[in-house]
Amino acid sequence: MASTPARHVPGEPLDRFLVRRLRLTWADARRAIQHSRVAVNGVVGKRYHRLLVDGDVVEIDGAPIADAPDDAVVLCHKPDGWACSHAPGDTPLIYDLVPAHLRHPDLQTAGRLDRDTTGLLILTLDGGLIQRLTDPRQALWKRYRLRLESTLPDDAVARVGGGLTLRTETEPCLPGRLAIGDDPLDATLEIREGRRWQVKRMVLALGSRIARLHRDRIGDLELPADLAPGAMRAATATELARLPQ
Repeated sequence: MASTPARHVPGEPLDRFLVRRLRLTWADARRAIQHSRVAVNGVVGKRYHRLLVDGDVVEIDGAPIADAPDDAVVLCHKPDGWACSHAPGDTPLIYDLVPAHLRHPDLQTAGRLDRDTTGLLILTLDGGLIQRLTDPRQALWKRYRLRLESTLPDDAVARVGGGLTLRTETEPCLPGRLAIGDDPLDATLEIREGRRWQVKRMVLALGSRIARLHRDRIGDLELPADLAPGAMRAATATELARLPQ
């Protein structure tokens, strides 16, 4: 059988390539390598994290694995009412919205949005990317559009910018960015951490409540205009470059 070049992602580890292309779990991909079922350019090896280069030919059990564009990072426009959970009792689940061609046993959300929060959600196979997106030490900015139930006090912008202290906590939040819209019930909030229910609790500490909450930016990545609520697609190369490396 003719060999097929296997590269589209420069420097991709061998185990990730198998997981992505064969829809294997990470454990199954590494087991296949360990059991000498995988060869690169005709040579069997047991290095899970061997970095592939352009022109490498990957085979499993003697059959070449053709490559395709990287679809290991999925962008979702989360709709209202869906849970970021695998628990059957939490239905409807965000994973039920994943198109069949993007489904994978190890697909996970990079962080969560509350059931009643809409907007940009990233799903991926990559534990490293999830860590970079959610690690508090990264201090990655996230932007939220708020619809408030009542107006905020005059000092709200300054209080958020100085590090707001939440109820029942002593450690203040990292300084954030709050902007009030032309309609005083509309606001934009940018934060750099992800405490439990943080945005809702910040607004509560300011004396109001949130009627609607929508996230439209994570770091340098904005919610794509072509994603309708409930839609998902693989991230483009340009979008992947905007994620923390």
